[in-house]
Amino acid sequence: MTSIIKNQIIKHLSKFARNLKPEQISLEVLKGKSKLEFIEVNEEVLTDVLELPPWLKIRRATCTGVTVNVPWTRLKNAPIQIFIDEINVEVVLSDEPRVKTNERPTNLPTETTSYGFADKVVEGLSLYINTVEINFDSDAFGGSFMLSRLSVESRTPGWQAAQDLKLTRVSCPSLGRVLIFKQIAWQLLRIEASAKTSKTEKRCSINAPLRLITSGGRIRVTLKKSSSDGSVINAQIHTILEDILWIATLPQLRSAITFYSYIMDLVRRTQSDHIPVASPVKSSDLSCPNGDGVAVSNTFRTFDFNQTSYHLHIRKIDLHLCDDAHTNTIYPPDWDIESGAMQVTLYRVLVDIYPNTLATSDRMKWPRYTAPNDFTQWIESRLSEQFNQFCAEADQPGKTRLMRCWPQLMSFVVVFRIYDLVIQCVSDLTSKKDSLENVFTSDRQLRSIPNDQYIFHFEFASFSHPMSNTLPAPAPKSFLQLGPFSILFDKRTLRWCLYVIHNITTVLDLSLDGEVKMPTNPDLRIDLIMPKVIIPLPSSYVDDHRFPLRLLISFSVLSLSNTTSDRTAQKPFEMLQEKSIAYVQKFNLHEGTSVFVNDLVQLMKSNFSGETEKLWLRSSPGWVDTDHGKNTKSLPVVSDVCLTGVVLIRPDQVNAYIEPLSCINACVDHFQFLQLMKLSESLSDFFTVLAMDQKHFSSESGNTYNDTSDDGSDAVSIQHMSNNISRFSGMFIR
Repeated sequence: MTSIIKNQIIKHLSKFARNLKPEQISLEVLKGKSKLEFIEVNEEVLTDVLELPPWLKIRRATCTGVTVNVPWTRLKNAPIQIFIDEINVEVVLSDEPRVKTNERPTNLPTETTSYGFADKVVEGLSLYINTVEINFDSDAFGGSFMLSRLSVESRTPGWQAAQDLKLTRVSCPSLGRVLIFKQIAWQLLRIEASAKTSKTEKRCSINAPLRLITSGGRIRVTLKKSSSDGSVINAQIHTILEDILWIATLPQLRSAITFYSYIMDLVRRTQSDHIPVASPVKSSDLSCPNGDGVAVSNTFRTFDFNQTSYHLHIRKIDLHLCDDAHTNTIYPPDWDIESGAMQVTLYRVLVDIYPNTLATSDRMKWPRYTAPNDFTQWIESRLSEQFNQFCAEADQPGKTRLMRCWPQLMSFVVVFRIYDLVIQCVSDLTSKKDSLENVFTSDRQLRSIPNDQYIFHFEFASFSHPMSNTLPAPAPKSFLQLGPFSILFDKRTLRWCLYVIHNITTVLDLSLDGEVKMPTNPDLRIDLIMPKVIIPLPSSYVDDHRFPLRLLISFSVLSLSNTTSDRTAQKPFEMLQEKSIAYVQKFNLHEGTSVFVNDLVQLMKSNFSGETEKLWLRSSPGWVDTDHGKNTKSLPVVSDVCLTGVVLIRPDQVNAYIEPLSCINACVDHFQFLQLMKLSESLSDFFTVLAMDQKHFSSESGNTYNDTSDDGSDAVSIQHMSNNISRFSGMFIR
């Protein structure tokens, strides 16, 4: 009897495994236990069964110590348990075409038209793996992915361990739907990757400059299935991670960008040879009842969801960005940041992805999302404006078709939220921990904002018509809300951040090389809620408490947008006249005279060149104060004033033009005036240093830096910004 069962097991497993022998299998039939000592998986069959992308190929896969426990007498209530000691997989990343094999089993399980007891037994299966290690290799990179103590179990709707499998399912016979809850958990996750110095280098000899280790995590999967045929209708996947500590150096970031570029290049090169196979549309998806007039249990209604979504929850992220002291980077002569480092701490990071949702959805059933809000109202108004624009530009048949298809407009939405955020100033080898300040601090406790409001809230939405590729689709939309927060103007931190940005952008330019296509004419809106900029004033030569120590610039709300509707609402630069432009031309500016005058002419005529991107600015009341440090009484310098303006972005320059909407009332005493004059001189010297840094690092990276053009480059604009702005600080004051 035992030998017959072993032969049947070998007969079925030989389709997926190699060199399987009866001696590797031990059976205890009556106890429902079976054990396999070692299994070498057929990599060609596994690759085809998993339907891996063409650029990903399994080279070898082994599985050791497999134990199966089958509760014969309690299959309806207790799960089948599978215990695996170790799984090792070797994967190759290559653009070479995959060799087609005929080893794919012809009698693999196929879709059935019934949903019975056997399907429910498989759904309730529990899996426990001690170690899963995946090693990947390619011509340019190598790495590994390791999971420790992996478990897959059925859970109750409240994600508790269940003693009975019936508690892990919520069904609604009237709708013909069933909800299934599974949890995947692990104790340790480790990801490593590195670049090779030569193609012949072996994986074992590669160091691991890229390393990410997390302790503890779980994935909660909720499946909504049809109770008639078992097909999956929707899925909701929540990935929950605990604390993440990542210490990254600049060479590691550059390597990560290069690795990403390498993967994207493989995907592009294999897409031309890969012919996607269209999945058949299941009848259960087309005939899904909506529940109108059907009795639905309160339990099912509580946990039901109507679309597929993916969610990431991270409790805390500690990111330490460091400059590698062992690199051959040549710094500017007066560089005073040795082995710079910066710590960024993120609390409660949430990322939600809705790949296919109705654009007009009310979002009321989105998890951990409050609707309506500023984001939904802005997107709704923009969609209405663009719909009217499309109808006005279309002919009568096109307008009729657009009106019929517009309610079915679909969107791809990404929501990124951070509950709290702290960024420390840059530190080096000589910095003391107690003396470090925060360059970015949220004021959620000071402002007593609600617990359900996040400091950082970003949304992105792109749109498409599911039934047509010819109808015009709205432009992608991005909305960022940040605040309340305080920013400290720390010169060393700003200088080091510009150095880091230059490093990253240089690698992006070299790695991506224009491969990433940005969406055309996207809608953008940025709202800064109660921002405060803290500028330390130069220390006085005389120890006198009447000299202020800080300059505080505060706003209630500061908004930036590139949409024409926002520009029409605020109507900036109404008082700009030709006399003002002629007045500007009399001054001898250091650089950029022609650009400045040309911009003023375009602002007056509201006509800009096509290469110029515009961000329209508006603010609620803003004010300027001085104080003597934290928790000290502030003295007003500029009273409340609302501002409007525009930021002009060109490939080589960024200019901002601001106009007050009312008279500016300023009150400055003798000591404040002296400190402001010192600040102006200090800023001018600092911008000169930034310009020299930009020249130095650009020359080191091999980029040609042009500082002789009349319109000025980035460094020239930085160098003379404080001098030029002082000449025209009162030009547009009523």
